[in-house]
Amino acid sequence: MNRSGKFTAVLLCSAILVACGQDTDQELVAPGAGQETVVRAQVPGLSEDYAKLRKQQVASVDYRLSVTLDAERDHFSGQVIADTRLNGKPTQPLTVDFSGGSVDSVRVNDREVPFTYNDYFISIAPEYLRAGENAIAIRYQHPYSTDGSGLHRFRDPEDGNVYMYTDFEPYDANRLFPHFDQPNLKAHYTLDVTAPKDWTIITSVREQKVEEKGDKKLWQFPQSAKFSSYIFSLHAGPFRVWEDETDGIPLRLMARRTLAEYVKPEDWFKFTKQSFEFFQPYFDIDYPFVKYDQVIVPDFNAGAMENVAAVTFNEAYVSRGEKTEAQRMRLANVIAHEMAHMWFGDLVTMNWWDDLWLNESFATYMANLSLARNSEFKNAWENFYLGTKQWAYRADQLPTTHAIQLPVHNTDEAFANFDGITYGKGGSILKQLPYYLGEEKFRLGVSNYLKDLSYSNSTLDDFMGHLGKAADKDLQQWQQQWLYQPGLNTLSAQFQCDNGKVAGLTLIQTGPEEYPTLREQRTQLGFYNLEGGSMVLKEVLPVMYSGASTNVAAAKGLDCPQILNPNEGDWAFVKVNLDSTSVDNMKRHINDIEKPFTRLMLWQNLYDSFYDGKLPLNQYLHFVLENAGTERDINVIRLVARHLGSTFRYLNQVDMNESRREELQLAIETFVWQQLQQSEAGSDAQKTWFGTFTDVAKSDGALANARDLLLGERKLDGLTLDPDRRWDLIYLQNAHLYSDYQQAIDRELARDNSDRAQLKAIASEAVRPLPEAKAKWLQNILEHREDFKLSQLRYAADNLFPASQVTLYDDNAEQIISAIGAVNATASPEYIGTFTDLFPLNCSEAGVQQLTAILEGGEQLNPLMEKSLKNRRYDNQRCVDMGQLLTHASAD
Repeated sequence: MNRSGKFTAVLLCSAILVACGQDTDQELVAPGAGQETVVRAQVPGLSEDYAKLRKQQVASVDYRLSVTLDAERDHFSGQVIADTRLNGKPTQPLTVDFSGGSVDSVRVNDREVPFTYNDYFISIAPEYLRAGENAIAIRYQHPYSTDGSGLHRFRDPEDGNVYMYTDFEPYDANRLFPHFDQPNLKAHYTLDVTAPKDWTIITSVREQKVEEKGDKKLWQFPQSAKFSSYIFSLHAGPFRVWEDETDGIPLRLMARRTLAEYVKPEDWFKFTKQSFEFFQPYFDIDYPFVKYDQVIVPDFNAGAMENVAAVTFNEAYVSRGEKTEAQRMRLANVIAHEMAHMWFGDLVTMNWWDDLWLNESFATYMANLSLARNSEFKNAWENFYLGTKQWAYRADQLPTTHAIQLPVHNTDEAFANFDGITYGKGGSILKQLPYYLGEEKFRLGVSNYLKDLSYSNSTLDDFMGHLGKAADKDLQQWQQQWLYQPGLNTLSAQFQCDNGKVAGLTLIQTGPEEYPTLREQRTQLGFYNLEGGSMVLKEVLPVMYSGASTNVAAAKGLDCPQILNPNEGDWAFVKVNLDSTSVDNMKRHINDIEKPFTRLMLWQNLYDSFYDGKLPLNQYLHFVLENAGTERDINVIRLVARHLGSTFRYLNQVDMNESRREELQLAIETFVWQQLQQSEAGSDAQKTWFGTFTDVAKSDGALANARDLLLGERKLDGLTLDPDRRWDLIYLQNAHLYSDYQQAIDRELARDNSDRAQLKAIASEAVRPLPEAKAKWLQNILEHREDFKLSQLRYAADNLFPASQVTLYDDNAEQIISAIGAVNATASPEYIGTFTDLFPLNCSEAGVQQLTAILEGGEQLNPLMEKSLKNRRYDNQRCVDMGQLLTHASAD
């Protein structure tokens, strides 16, 4: 997440580094006595090779940081003193990371010294440093960020108040202050901040002293614990503050004032306390820091960030209406996820970004375990399957799938690995490890790992070694199969029956051609049979399987199943192919299946058949419309509703007869409207179907219903149109240029001028199928991005070319493609992610070929851009294949 910019070098005379008048575009090279020559290229980001060198140079470091914040200026200033102990007399330059600022002076051991600064890092020649202790003092200035990373500045449009927060992972802490920005150079931090007098300042410790200085206050903080700089924090502003405590730990929750009325602190503190109640005894380590703050911030690029004792959360977790239980559970889950990081990531931190999964996979698993064991949510693992695990399965079937543990050569590559493999697949395989090792042995291994490596850095071998020792098991084979090999295996069951009893049962495991590794893991077989009109789970059989086939001798003699689920209870990370008997009975009895979790898995299995091109879209849709209307489990409803939305979008694109397309889309729209009308008033099902209705409404009748709901001329009992749902209806009007779509935006902004409303207004304008709307926002995104916050550009890019407007994309494709070189060369990863959203689902051979030409054009693409475009090409090709299957099915 590093910030790039136009290269500007500050050239000062230094005999070792750059001679006066030398071309500053050359790399800085310094031969070391008896050492290999080391080069740090003058590029943004940090390479693993250079980080290793600097770890050898720097034995330890602590920082004393002073920052001055001003609400009205476009930049902040500061001084950092890095108390640095060097391993011997340096023979090569020492570089200090600092991206995009300006450097006023550098002093080493109370002596001002020459330096060079290239907009990415400061270089200090070795003759100005000594073996052992050095005090490196740097005075600097830096602009506030508008892209949600570094030190981000936000002005609330409702009351004019200014708020600031930091977001650093993986490589943006150096946008707050110059330092050694790599995870294995942990440090203590001592901070003081001068800021407007009505602001609250938040960091990893509580303030020890606050002094008034005119219209400012000076906040002084004691030295922190030792941790990596990417989890250091500085948040500031006139926050509304709620306070509580648990087990002697002070708790605070903060939000901007205009959002405060919508925050439900009782939920936040409840979920926080439940997480502490679970994690402290599970890890057998008391919470390692002195307080626990949670700060809700605008324009945030992620869901949340585990800054030590000062966690930041996206404002999306605050609803301006009544939350569904699923939304409440998502909040509880993210609170638990970030808290798990306090031990796993903050107390013990990966040595380098190749072990990112050690942080994220573990927090993902532990959050769900915490909810399952100590919360009001009794279907936590069903939600894990519905959300996180499906994300992982999809990511593992993409052409950009990768091993959980993989080389990361630089921080740009690290940024690209925050994905469904690192979070979802890693969390899923950790979920099955306790079944493999035993729950208590797994817990003991984790606890010992954290105790032995507290306040230190670790590697994969450290973690796996502690687990193996606790379980007295060699995990090398497991590690090779699961952590070093990508790809998703498929599991199916073959069984024969005699006289109503199983005569033989074999589990068959396969792998994709490009990733043929077959793995060992535990699963459960669920045997279902009709009994009294219900499809009942009659037997559950735990099995360890491996290799291409596993004979399940224990199944012999059991009642012959009508449905056999090879992954009952979702123990295994594997894709399931049901046998033909089970498929036939599932289709005839899906509503008779007693267990909601099994119905959920079978509905997903059916969608997978469509998604994998085995079941034509029209046949899948017919089954859904025939059977989904009587479902009452909210998780199954959420799954089916989500899949109907996806199917509708595919119908916008696949090559088919236009009258047939309209017929199928109208069938979806009609079904969804019926479910919305028939759902229990105020229920989560009603809220779910409303969200799907705004995704699929297209006919004049549906759009009229949407307009009447917005104007209050039509009401559905129990459905409250909070501000966010109102914007969903306005967006729908604009997407179809229906009725007074522009006036709808103006009316709503007059009653709701919040930042969220303004972003929704941008999305509503960008989605209009008008050439002038596309031209305006495309120009803003490509040519005037400095005039907008990244959040504004993201809302525009996300909505500029939906799948139903591909012809409008085609009209602008040349302009977008021609911008790739400039974006790739100069833009931040955050902006690159926004730019790639301009490429729509383009279900045509031409769309596939267009992306192929870009990817094979010979230009070195940023890892994030390359990954996004490869995935989009894959989606386009899959959509083409779906259309061909539909055409063949219609012909048959």
